[in-house]
Amino acid sequence: MANPTTHQGENPRTTRVRQVILDAAVNLLVGHGASEVTAMRIAQETGVARTTIYRHWPDQSSLLLDTVDSVVSPHAPTTVTDDLEADLAGALSSLRARMAKRPFRQLFAALLTYANQDQTFVPAQQRFVNGVLQPIHDILTAAVDRGELSPSIDVDEACATLAGPLFHQHVMLRERITDDLITSTVERFLAHEHPSALK
Repeated sequence: MANPTTHQGENPRTTRVRQVILDAAVNLLVGHGASEVTAMRIAQETGVARTTIYRHWPDQSSLLLDTVDSVVSPHAPTTVTDDLEADLAGALSSLRARMAKRPFRQLFAALLTYANQDQTFVPAQQRFVNGVLQPIHDILTAAVDRGELSPSIDVDEACATLAGPLFHQHVMLRERITDDLITSTVERFLAHEHPSALK
């Protein structure tokens, strides 16, 4: 996924202004909730003219979606090899690192809260979840393409199965995600979907 603050042919000053706007939007999302990610609030926080903000994001929905993208992008390159177990363990380890480095819990809670209150925020919540799961999705899709996993597998459901224990541990329990949790999660998944992949 490309960095949403970078546009081909864009001059450096415009890129910097976009980054200032998105940084402020992330801070508003985490600190005050999705409903506060507006051109007016960002103008108050940054001093950037509302007309400039509207030039890049004509409505709140597009601004919120790019704000979410700025948090979940860019991913580290997804490693896809012939070792499905190692690839999945690596992807879950990367997800753990992203959860620890970013205001992940606060962002997820803010998006969930406002998606429950207002359906217009549902796409932003989905965008966030799909973004953080993309590397796992890429690995599973590659495994299906090379015939290592059944073509009948529901890749989206498999992503949820693999990431679910990490979400539960970090977001719900507020506990540390251990190496043992990652290993056992991958092993349970492979034991069900591809027993011969286990070493």
